[in-house]
Amino acid sequence: MTSLAAVTEELRSGYHRQLEEIDTAMARMIAVVTEAIAGADAALLGGDDGAVATVALRREEIKVLHTTVESLVFTQLVRQAPVAGELRFLIGVLRIVPEIELSAALAGDIARRGGMHVGSELSPRIRGLVSQLFDHALGMWRLASDAYRDRAPEILEQLEARDEEIDELHASLTGELTSGILRAPVVYEMALVARFLERLGDHAVEVGRWVESFSSARRRPVVID
Repeated sequence: MTSLAAVTEELRSGYHRQLEEIDTAMARMIAVVTEAIAGADAALLGGDDGAVATVALRREEIKVLHTTVESLVFTQLVRQAPVAGELRFLIGVLRIVPEIELSAALAGDIARRGGMHVGSELSPRIRGLVSQLFDHALGMWRLASDAYRDRAPEILEQLEARDEEIDELHASLTGELTSGILRAPVVYEMALVARFLERLGDHAVEVGRWVESFSSARRRPVVID
């Protein structure tokens, strides 16, 4: 006959395995967003038609991971009634996942405009500003990845500083777009792209804020007994 202690230990081990699974899936989702942003850059400014399809695939991967993570989190909330650090971690995950999926959608929207070859009509000045926005957005998501992986709440300050820089670049790009250099349809599409890139920065900051909320112990929640 299996003892109660053995059953309890088995349940607890399964609980920690699922927390590890959630953690691994979240790290992958954040990594996929950075890949999608890089792909959007290649599609828009590099004229890489293949990148459009690649970004679409990355977005589908995130949708699948989103469903998996949500299912696992709700299972743990219902069956295990977690408390303290584990509860903060699971709630943080539920808040972070939508930020990731929205960011993947934005990268997909930018990539589709690359498929329209909008980037080929940009002036050197506008192209340079867009390239800087991509660099900042990509850099911020890499910082968000570092913050999540290392449970490093101090990275939030860096994300917020970079977000202010993105806002300034967005304002500069908007000014250039209203100068009358480009055709009206291109201006419209690029105004959307500028807004999408600015929003990518906002979402990275939100990830950093939620990581801060469950990183006070500076250790991974999955090892809490």
